[in-house]
Amino acid sequence: MYNKIQYVYAPDPMIELSECNRAYIKQEPQFYEQITGWEAPNRYFVFSESPKGGTKLLFKCKEFSDWCDRNCCSASSREFHMFIKHIGTDQNLDDNFRNTFVNVNKPFTCTCCCCCCDRPVMFANYSRDRKPLGRIKELCSCCDPEFYTYDSFGKAKYYITGDYCQCGLCCGGMCEKLSEVVFNIFPAEKTTFPCGSIIKKPADFAELITSADSYQVNFPNNAKPEDKMMLIIATLMIDYQYFEVSASANKKGRRHRRYYY
Repeated sequence: MYNKIQYVYAPDPMIELSECNRAYIKQEPQFYEQITGWEAPNRYFVFSESPKGGTKLLFKCKEFSDWCDRNCCSASSREFHMFIKHIGTDQNLDDNFRNTFVNVNKPFTCTCCCCCCDRPVMFANYSRDRKPLGRIKELCSCCDPEFYTYDSFGKAKYYITGDYCQCGLCCGGMCEKLSEVVFNIFPAEKTTFPCGSIIKKPADFAELITSADSYQVNFPNNAKPEDKMMLIIATLMIDYQYFEVSASANKKGRRHRRYYY
């Protein structure tokens, strides 16, 4: 559906990230899931917004995983690879992911016992030279979700957290779909005031009848392009950890939590 729309493209992703102050992430609705009840690989489109208000299609993301991982494991546990491709022209809107910009790897983690098991983590590296870009790790928490982003040298850059008492987090069904959920971004030192935010937006019609979600990422003012890329990846991780809904559960109007403490 997206390749039928005319978009403005960014010729260089890192230059675009350095200039933009906001990004939008839209998950592509998978109507196939509603018919079969089987979980399909997730797909996302990432748009950048410049300070002047112009919006450009920047990335196309696609999950690569086994059927058993998607349908037999929880989303917080399952192993997958995410290929993030830079969209520079109409030709790059196809489903060819051989030449990607960033590769993301999420190893399998057992999350049935929060304190005793490894925590979910996502590793990112550049596709061309395999150099590390950074990683995202979720902390052990008994209530509010907490994440850290790290740069390529292993230095913590940002701390991300959200109030679990928000209706879109603690409730399910239509309440989750129609509610806005805010995750605040803080410097790694956990200062008093947030420097950015990740916002799950209320669902539109297509998202309302599927398990797709949309997000707005407000970048910190001093964030580097690499930091912004990691915050985009952190948004994808938040989607898997807290808002991934199985097709069978969505058809029955039930929230299917993939996260266990």
